[in-house]
Amino acid sequence: MSTFLAGFDGLWARPVDDYKEAVKSYLIVLDTNVLLELYRFTPQARQELLDVLAQLDNRLWVPHQVVREYHNRRFEAVREHLNLYTSIPDSLRTLRNKALQEVQNLAKRCSMNDADKKLLTAPINEAFDKVTSEIQRHSDAFDLSLAKVVRNDPILSSLAQILDGRTGDPFPEEDGEALIEKFQERAAEQIPPGFRDAGKSENSHGDFFVWEQLLREAAQRQTPVLLVTNDVKDDWVKKEAGFVVGARPELLAEFKHRCSNDLLMTQLPHFLGMAKEVLGAAVSQSTMQQAKNVRDSGVGREVTVTLPARHFGQIFNYIAARYENRYALADESLSAEEEREAEQIVRILSSMKGRKRNSQGEVVIAIPSECLERFRLYISMQSAVGNTDSEASEREERSNEYRLLMKELVDLRELLELARRERDMAKAMVIESERAARNVDSTIPDVERERLAKEAEESKRRLVDTASSVHDLEMQVRAISEKLDSPGSV
Repeated sequence: MSTFLAGFDGLWARPVDDYKEAVKSYLIVLDTNVLLELYRFTPQARQELLDVLAQLDNRLWVPHQVVREYHNRRFEAVREHLNLYTSIPDSLRTLRNKALQEVQNLAKRCSMNDADKKLLTAPINEAFDKVTSEIQRHSDAFDLSLAKVVRNDPILSSLAQILDGRTGDPFPEEDGEALIEKFQERAAEQIPPGFRDAGKSENSHGDFFVWEQLLREAAQRQTPVLLVTNDVKDDWVKKEAGFVVGARPELLAEFKHRCSNDLLMTQLPHFLGMAKEVLGAAVSQSTMQQAKNVRDSGVGREVTVTLPARHFGQIFNYIAARYENRYALADESLSAEEEREAEQIVRILSSMKGRKRNSQGEVVIAIPSECLERFRLYISMQSAVGNTDSEASEREERSNEYRLLMKELVDLRELLELARRERDMAKAMVIESERAARNVDSTIPDVERERLAKEAEESKRRLVDTASSVHDLEMQVRAISEKLDSPGSV
């Protein structure tokens, strides 16, 4: 290694040949997210990944914490994937209804006849029908169900065979509490990995336990390690301009200190590509693309944050003021990625779609995972400049909350009106589908009968869903109205 590079591990990207050598000779350690991807892959891609893992033989190893997390989350993983096949058609159905409603409004305003109106509605229905049918095709091709995973999980059976004798032991019982305390100390000082999860109510120490078990195994075996993980949080990897450079320098230094060896980290799609090249593994382009798509879909997942209404009002007004005056966005120290995060947070806080109130009146916000750190930064910045002890500040808080409630009330009423339109349209669809089902004569094929019956049942379910949405929105409107009308509550 060049003396110009030595001592600066983690600050420059390792060459591809180093990763290829790691795939050929290093101990391969899998993170939990890699095992759970098996529940999101198509049958062919899943089998190809399992074949690659089996090919690694004794160079494959998983920490005990990974095994624990896998068992705790495998049902959630398949449930999450199966929900896509119902939630996305539901969303498309809502969009279809909105589009048809807009066309209906236009037709009325322009006094269109039925023929002209059909020229506008037919392409909409055709497009949505085609997409929905294609989604159903993919759903039919997916071979897992929750019942199957509960009763006889084929992935569990395959992993039990491949990873037999290749899993780590749990920590000794006497080490458990001491290690959790050690994690808390490290998290307070932001020592990686795992400090980004320190606020979790469950398994906040999970990443640290994976790391500690990996360190102990590597030290015992005296072997270099290639960690395969799709986790790209900045308490695992170093990023520049949105690109992953590699493992964090602190992790490399700790691994070298305790194991006197080399550590590399890579993501699943890159690992599969190198396994195909250097091990001759049978990995199709489709499988590598699926691995990339599943990895990328992790970006954008949301984290639910709950804040007291008054606290939310303070943060909302603080961020809005920064945005309006362009303090944050004009700051030259912000990268383009950070600017996008800031803008996204402002949009979420300003939209009723990004937040709602729970039964205690607290504000529940859905923050994309990639924006969570910037949101936390805004909270800490607001707390630093805030002065909640003074009477003037309390009056300002009440005023801010009143304005926030008024805006929420206006937004909710708009959403309620839209939901009522969707409910009325759903009622009309139920009437029409039931009429069509009643008028079926004996000459109609069974397939068509089944389709009409299915449409009738689907329209009834849609009516129940839209009626439920109307009810929920009406309750939210009533709760906010009562809060505004209550003397001294705001």
